[in-house]
Amino acid sequence: MSPPGTGKTMLAKRLPTIIPPLTLEEALETTKIHSVAGKIDDHTALMTKRTFRSPHHTISDNAIV
Repeated sequence: MSPPGTGKTMLAKRLPTIIPPLTLEEALETTKIHSVAGKIDDHTALMTKRTFRSPHHTISDNAIV
């Protein structure tokens, strides 16, 4: 576990900006998962951006990588 303020959340927020865009297959899968989980409504089109989940402040360095 690393201490608060070491940049875990900052790193996680920046990660989607350096990885490639979703392929069509990934976009379909992501949309399906979010739909089943109730995270999107019926009027939402295909998800084309990678999602971000804020890590808990107690996450370890190994877990974030």
